[in-house]
Amino acid sequence: MIRKALDPCDIALLAAFILSAGLGIWNNCLLFNDGAVLLSVGWLGDAWDLYFNQIAGRAVSTFATFGPAWAARWMFDLSPGAYMALAHALYFAVPLGLWLVIRSIEPQRAFSRLFLATTLVLIYFPSELIVGIGLWMIWVALLADPARSIRQTTVATLGLGLVMAFTHPSTAAMSLLFLIIGLVRLRYGRPFPRRVLAAVAAMTVLLLGGYALTSRFLPPTNPSIIFALEMGRYDYVDLGWMVATLSIFPMLAALWLLQLAPGIAGANPRWHVPSSAITLVGVLGLWFAANSTSLLTPIFARQSAVYVLALAVALAFAMPHPVWSVHARRPLMWFAAITAVAAVSYNIDLWLFGRFVDRHLEPGVINVDASGRPSWPLQRRREAMDTSTFFKWAAKPDYVRDVVLPDYQRYYQSLAFYSFFRSDGRSVLFHRIPPGQWIPFECPPVERALARARGDLDRRFLAFLSENYCVR
Repeated sequence: MIRKALDPCDIALLAAFILSAGLGIWNNCLLFNDGAVLLSVGWLGDAWDLYFNQIAGRAVSTFATFGPAWAARWMFDLSPGAYMALAHALYFAVPLGLWLVIRSIEPQRAFSRLFLATTLVLIYFPSELIVGIGLWMIWVALLADPARSIRQTTVATLGLGLVMAFTHPSTAAMSLLFLIIGLVRLRYGRPFPRRVLAAVAAMTVLLLGGYALTSRFLPPTNPSIIFALEMGRYDYVDLGWMVATLSIFPMLAALWLLQLAPGIAGANPRWHVPSSAITLVGVLGLWFAANSTSLLTPIFARQSAVYVLALAVALAFAMPHPVWSVHARRPLMWFAAITAVAAVSYNIDLWLFGRFVDRHLEPGVINVDASGRPSWPLQRRREAMDTSTFFKWAAKPDYVRDVVLPDYQRYYQSLAFYSFFRSDGRSVLFHRIPPGQWIPFECPPVERALARARGDLDRRFLAFLSENYCVR
């Protein structure tokens, strides 16, 4: 039944997601970035006490994506490697479940397709955005159904708004942009359903208020987390920064153009994107996906993704379904192809990174920067344009040492978690955290977890965290 309901572009997007998820599970993709901490705390002890309470304002997203792995740790006798594979599989199941919910309630397929497309770009970074966007799309799909009563849309707005307030603040920005586009369209005589504007305005106010309240009453207490959030607090409203991310990773520009292309006719019926232009953008996107995708690409995609998605949804909202679907088929097929190629390129880098780490694994706790050990590559500064922007494979003499490893070095902390789980707990490779960098834990929760450690290897790792990766 599900197979018969899938359009060719649904199949393409879903196939790209399955490929991305399969490769990501195989490579333990989340151990490269913030996911190293978010998944590890479920293994090491009380995840809420260790870390989740530091991001309490995003608790819905955190528990939806990482709570099941935490529960599995205490339900089953798993090795560290088996736990991490299961945790990744459960993580990828969350956006798939959200996609199925959106498909089951949407009056047209635009919403599920746009959600899955955006997820494909973000999935390798464990952002709370994915759950937030999924819930936001469920709400928009409910609003789009003219059969829904005012009472139903009111209940949906209040209920989902309260839940979304504990996902990610960018849902408020998405709602605000959606509201502005609706008002502008009506101002200039373009079609847009007036009945939804009150609900959109209410959601915008609710989410902005929710963000203010969670920031005020549920702040982190770890000073390094406070500093990190402060440093990045304007990234989602800094237009210059978002433009810079597109110049560093041009594939993102191609993807966002393809995502917006179906709605161009909705902005103005006289406008039409020629198929030759779609093909050109698609070919360029494939080139940059294969030759420019970096281990940092999903991290840099987040800020622009929310605004592109909100704009694409607002444009689709005002279009008849058959019109949007016809205009969307070619761009979304290209979109799926580009993200599939990017997933392969990304996982080649991650596989090479894993091979490099394997060569350095040895029993015990090892400071890789200690004198007398082989030199470990240093972090490099990415320029707005360099050789790796166009053809990363030939950007430096030693690709792994000079391109892959320096990008990874943005996350000094993750090596310890990556090596611990990759070696089933036998080896811990680590960097000393430089001043001003994120220190994941506060020491008292680590010491409490250490007192309740379930085995010698976990006890050694928690002792290492207590000595090196916590704030006293």
